[in-house]
Amino acid sequence: MSIAEILPSVISLPHADKFRLVQLLLEQLAKEDGIALQSPPDPQPFNPRQFFGVAHSSRQEVDAYLADMREGWQPLW
Repeated sequence: MSIAEILPSVISLPHADKFRLVQLLLEQLAKEDGIALQSPPDPQPFNPRQFFGVAHSSRQEVDAYLADMREGWQPLW
């Protein structure tokens, strides 16, 4: 089978399937060349408490910076 015969089928695939196809092809090439693949690390469960308040403190820092910059500013008119 040639690339010209396969390409129309590949083009019609959704993005997720195209990524999976690329992954399978790379695994196949690595296996043929005797390259050991590393398995991806196990994903950590999402912990929303880790991110609680992060955006708020960042916003406070930006507000403080803007307030400091405005103190010495004089309008031109």
